[in-house]
Amino acid sequence: MKKDFKLRNASNVADEEEKSRPQGGLARAAFQSTNLLRTARERFLQLSRSDKKVARLLLESPASFIRTSVSEVADAADVSQATVVRFGRIFGCRGFKDFKIELAQQLAATQALHDSGRGIEVRLEGGNFIDRICASATLALRDTASELNLEAVEEAAKLIASARRIAIYGLGGSSSSLAQELHNRLFRLDLASAAYTDGHMQRMSAAVLERKDVGLFISSTGRPRSLIESAELANHYGAKTVALTDEASDLGREVDVCLHIRLSQAGVAMEQPNPMRFAQLLVIDCLVYRIAEVRGDAGRASLERVRASIAALQGILPQQPIGD
Repeated sequence: MKKDFKLRNASNVADEEEKSRPQGGLARAAFQSTNLLRTARERFLQLSRSDKKVARLLLESPASFIRTSVSEVADAADVSQATVVRFGRIFGCRGFKDFKIELAQQLAATQALHDSGRGIEVRLEGGNFIDRICASATLALRDTASELNLEAVEEAAKLIASARRIAIYGLGGSSSSLAQELHNRLFRLDLASAAYTDGHMQRMSAAVLERKDVGLFISSTGRPRSLIESAELANHYGAKTVALTDEASDLGREVDVCLHIRLSQAGVAMEQPNPMRFAQLLVIDCLVYRIAEVRGDAGRASLERVRASIAALQGILPQQPIGD
C-alpha cells in the first residue's frame, strides 16, 4: 500500500460502478465466495496483475478498505477505476459498492464470532437465556456506574437546568429512541427541549444554537460524522455541548462535558440486543434526577402539574410513573 494512501469515508458513490453482472471469460468468472477475504487469499495467483494490486490493498486492511471510494482505491493501487469496479464482480458482486457491503457484513459477523466466549459471557455462566440476558444487563449497569464521573454529571446537570433551550441529538435505532426518551423526561421539568434524529435537521438546529443553549448528544460509538459536525457547529456558535458516549471517541473529545459510557460488544451474541442500552438509560436517569434536584421547586411544581394532568383523565396510583 502506498504511504500516501489515506482512508476516507466514501462519498458520491452513485457513479462508482455499473450495475451489470460479470460477463464471460475465465479471467472474469465470479468466484461466488461466501468468504471474500479467504477467497482473495486462496485465488490471489489467479488474478490479473491489476486485480492483484487491488487485492493487496484489501488484504492489508479489510476494515479500511470498506471506507474507501473507487477513485481512492484506484489511486492507491495505481490502476484504473474500471479495474476497481470489475474487481467486485470477480467475487460474484454487482460491483465495488456491492462488494464493500458484503465485506462489511462478513467482517461484522467474524468479529462477533471472534468475541464470543470473552468479555461479558465469560463472566456469565449457567442459567437459561433469560438469566444470561438479565445478568448481562446487570453487569453493564454496574460497569457504567463504576466509571461514571460524578463531577461530570453535576456539571452537565447544571448546564442543562439553566439552559434557555436544549437540542437533543441521536442517530440510529437505540440512540434515536433514547434522544426522544430524554426529551420526554426534560420537558416535564419545564425545560425547552427538542429531539432531532435526522442528520440534516441536526445540522440546521445546531447552527441556530447560541449562548445559554445546550446541544445534548447520544451515541453508542461516538463516531457518526454528522453528530460530530453538529457538535462542532454548536460549539462554534457559543452553545455548550454534552454527550453520552465513550469519552475517548471523536464525539467525546469534541464536547464540553462527556458522560462516559463504554461500548463493549465482547461476548454479546449476534441475536442479543447490546446491554449498553441499559447503561445509557442509567446515565439518563442519573442525569435527569440531578437536573430535577437542581431545578428545585420549579422542577417539582412542573412534575406535579404533569401528574395532575394524567390523574384528571384516569386517576393515578401513588407510585405510577409521572406521565409514562
